Amino acid sequence: MTRLIAGAALALVPAMPVLAPAAIAAPVASDDPVSQMFVWWNEAFKTPGAFTPENFRKHFTEDATLVLEGKTVINGVEGWAKHFQKIQAGGGDVEIVVPFKDMFRVGDRVYTYHVIRSRRDGKTACSLAAGHGVIRDGKIASIVLVRSELDPAKGQTDPQCWTR
Repeated sequence: MTRLIAGAALALVPAMPVLAPAAIAAPVASDDPVSQMFVWWNEAFKTPGAFTPENFRKHFTEDATLVLEGKTVINGVEGWAKHFQKIQAGGGDVEIVVPFKDMFRVGDRVYTYHVIRSRRDGKTACSLAAGHGVIRDGKIASIVLVRSELDPAKGQTDPQCWTR
């Protein structure tokens, strides 16, 4: 009886999909507008002069807003460009980890749970962010996020955080 069960289990092995190690190690970002914008944003952060209103218009509606911790901090593509030009000019590295830890879409909203990591002046920082983007006509009309700073000294960390 044991041989019969083992034989049946082995017969199923060829039918099971095999994932290449690269497919496991390098997941691809979703094709939703929020994920695609952050893929662009990560590259733009590394590229001086890339945070222009014209480039933000490729991803955002003209009146797009950013709400952090319940407070509106950006209004319109001009505001997006100025806000991130200032952060970029401050030096260091910032990255939104894509693909997100979790993402799903309901109607015109894309919900995300993701890691934001940064390095500046020899120090690293990392936070978890959760929120949603509202999509209008294929572009982002708003992003609303809450963030929680992770403090390794308090045992708070995530495998996606930078450690150096």
